[in-house]
Amino acid sequence: MREARAEGLSRRHRFRVQGSFGAVLRNSRKLRSPHAVLHVTAGKPGMSRFGIALTRRLVRSSVHRNRVKRVLREAFRRHPAKRSGLEIVVSLRVRFEPHDQVAIVEEVKAMLDQASGIR
Repeated sequence: MREARAEGLSRRHRFRVQGSFGAVLRNSRKLRSPHAVLHVTAGKPGMSRFGIALTRRLVRSSVHRNRVKRVLREAFRRHPAKRSGLEIVVSLRVRFEPHDQVAIVEEVKAMLDQASGIR
């Protein structure tokens, strides 16, 4: 099997089957910020998986949902937590407003920093 690029986001870093991160949502440690919640559990050593749970109730526009997913994946892709062996799912706590996007990404990065120390 080929190794993933250092900054890539291969299939190994994603939850591939629909509903597969339900266990992470139910049985996890939760890190909360004003805009988001990070659900964290231990996974396979050396390889983290990342999922994003967004609802239409909190992010009305599909354009905004896709943008939020894209920027959160990018934040995870470049973060050292990608190699820390965690299963991580991000969900929003409040209704998304486009001007909050930068704050959400910064909060998620800070929570990823915090989660990297969890084991």
